[in-house]
Amino acid sequence: MSRRFSPAILKPDQTLLLKAALLPLSEALTYWQHWKKARSLDRLDTAAPDLLPAIFDPLDNDSQRLMPLVYRHLEKSGDPLIPHLWGIYRYTWMNNQRFMVKVQQVVGALQSAGIDTMVLKGIPLSLRYYGDMGVRLMSDLDVLVPTDCAADAIRVLSQKPLDLRWSEYEYKYRHLLHAMHLFDANKVDVDLHWNLMSQHAYAGADKPFWAAGEPLTLTPALTTHTLSPTHQLFHNLIHGFAWGMTPAIRWVADSYVLYQQPGVAIDWHELLDLAQAFRLGFPVRQSLRLLQADFRLELPIDVVSRLNGLTLSAEEQTYFELLPRKTGNPLIKTVRYLESTGWHTGCFVPINPALQCFPGSTDNCGFGSTGTSVICPSDP
Repeated sequence: MSRRFSPAILKPDQTLLLKAALLPLSEALTYWQHWKKARSLDRLDTAAPDLLPAIFDPLDNDSQRLMPLVYRHLEKSGDPLIPHLWGIYRYTWMNNQRFMVKVQQVVGALQSAGIDTMVLKGIPLSLRYYGDMGVRLMSDLDVLVPTDCAADAIRVLSQKPLDLRWSEYEYKYRHLLHAMHLFDANKVDVDLHWNLMSQHAYAGADKPFWAAGEPLTLTPALTTHTLSPTHQLFHNLIHGFAWGMTPAIRWVADSYVLYQQPGVAIDWHELLDLAQAFRLGFPVRQSLRLLQADFRLELPIDVVSRLNGLTLSAEEQTYFELLPRKTGNPLIKTVRYLESTGWHTGCFVPINPALQCFPGSTDNCGFGSTGTSVICPSDP
């Protein structure tokens, strides 16, 4: 089994930092002390002018992005380093306000044009589960539209008053993608999705997510949709397993705050049904096992039994085992680099025939009419 998708997908110091950010305060502070010691930060001079660079510069990107949550969780702990993280929290809150303003403009414009919307990732997670716009740094805002509305959505967003612009490269190859980035004059990044998942970029793939969508209030006068808790957790698990040079860790925090939220019910069997239907059982199983082992996820006995017995097709197993391996092929290297920066191909080897394009769809779905033979669409 490949190292990238083994149970130990997190580095030891990342696990310590996550526990410091998430677990009950008395335990979290202990893990924070262990994390500082592991990174030789336990003896830093808190009055030193270069304190923050000494903390942040050696960290991987995901660990850096976790710091506002650490600050908010431990701000009353009395630890001498924590007050120095206040500026990171404040920056995150201010940065995220830009996206709150922009999402209202984007959703408002699309809805005025008769296009349904669903807001994904950072904004609904912050509003519904974290309850704080300062703890989860956003680099873009994600809005999903129905697949058959993609062209109209791009047209609406590129016109005044929004006047968003896109990469000519992404626009040219949009039929290969599940989403594309558009930017305003201030470089605010709008990630417009017409499919939820990069692995399943074709008409009809998102039908269950739209059907179960829940209302999300952006302003008293503006409401959109977002994923149900079960679908949000499913998205967290598969999105966190996107290929990258270093293990992603924010999906752990996003998942923990969701399943620990009072009153939130997860339909575990539906989640496993989705994993099997979309042939994403491999990352879902690995992610749930990690959360069980280290982050207090408690699954019903029948769900554990089903999870342990989850059958993976040979194609699915091969896909996820080959994905992280080093290669000398320049084309594969390019695709992997682009995926690591947020660009996705929309091609996935194992497809469930029941999830193929709707009859009569004009979308280039990238697989044969039976839904069982899959190749990446060719350049037009």
